[in-house]
Amino acid sequence: MTAAVYMPGIARRFARDRRGVAGLEFALIAPILILLWLGSIEVTGGADVNKNLGRATSMVADLVTQQQTITQTQISGIMDIGRATLLPYQRDTPQITITAINVSSAGAATVAWSRRRVNGADTTPFQPGTAVALDANLLIPGTSVIRVQMNIAYVPIIAWTIAGHVDTAAGDNVVGLSMAKTSFGRVRQGGAVACSNCS
Repeated sequence: MTAAVYMPGIARRFARDRRGVAGLEFALIAPILILLWLGSIEVTGGADVNKNLGRATSMVADLVTQQQTITQTQISGIMDIGRATLLPYQRDTPQITITAINVSSAGAATVAWSRRRVNGADTTPFQPGTAVALDANLLIPGTSVIRVQMNIAYVPIIAWTIAGHVDTAAGDNVVGLSMAKTSFGRVRQGGAVACSNCS
């Protein structure tokens, strides 16, 4: 007998054989399940960092507005609190800008003082007297407003190619998402929060 005679029988036995089907199905479905699992981890982590960023921004604004006078050292301590609120996320440090804005009797908003922290270094981003654009609801003549801006690069555990490139506080260009929050607070005591050594 030749091999050609046996071929139809072998083909029929192969077609009826169900051994290994479960393994094949697992091999096809497992990568999809793993991607869904990793994606859910990233989405949850990103949402958590975004939520904490908003909470930290509001907290920093609240702490500053409670003061009547403040110093650079106290502002640095408040920025440390804002940074600690984002823990345990440590793949980037937040960039924090605190600006005290005075609204004149004519309704013009200008910077009274400002402090910014980037990668652990504190600077003065805006000179006193610099004009500021504020929402009409905040332009109440003779008042002062504290504006806190925080942004951070959310760097996922897995560098998805669909994400864009962002710059971290350390100056690294990485795959991730840029997150930013801004919070405003009205001064609680007196007309303004004075900073003796912020200019």
